[in-house]
Amino acid sequence: MKLRALIEGPGAGMLTHFTRTSHPATALDNLAGILSAGTIRASARMIRTKRPVICFFDAPFEHLARVLLSNHARRRYEPFGIAVNKRYAFKMGARPVIYLPWDEAAALLPEHELWRVVRLDYNRRPAVDWSFEREWRMAGDLHFAARDAVVLVEDWRDVDEIYDRFDGHPPCAGVLPLKSLFPAQ
Repeated sequence: MKLRALIEGPGAGMLTHFTRTSHPATALDNLAGILSAGTIRASARMIRTKRPVICFFDAPFEHLARVLLSNHARRRYEPFGIAVNKRYAFKMGARPVIYLPWDEAAALLPEHELWRVVRLDYNRRPAVDWSFEREWRMAGDLHFAARDAVVLVEDWRDVDEIYDRFDGHPPCAGVLPLKSLFPAQ
């Protein structure tokens, strides 16, 4: 499937998962590992119930700037990720999270389903509201076909690096530099 059709075609839609540095590996090293394995591995990091899940954003590429660009010294997310076909991820169990105050979620859902909840709390100062991330989660690992994945990197230098690491043939539908998608910030 061609890159444009994957992103813009009928029924198009992508869920994006970002990597991060995990010493000694860089975020780009981790992204290359995902591509090599054809698998996004689940993690319990930052999941209250400690169930290993994969976290995704359901946002058009051009809207990811709000998540990736930060005025803080340490960014929450790094601009290296993989976008997978939303229909495929849904078929494999990915779903939108439920944004609720934690006590309400605990009263409504069985304990084994609480991994689906992201805390929302407007009574706190400052408020806790991550709903702009439009997060989806999936329990367990996600195996994907190269034709259903688009690699996202920071800039054109990283595009070249991905192609170099895979001898000119990265196992994906294409590689997009995010800086070219964002207006000058």
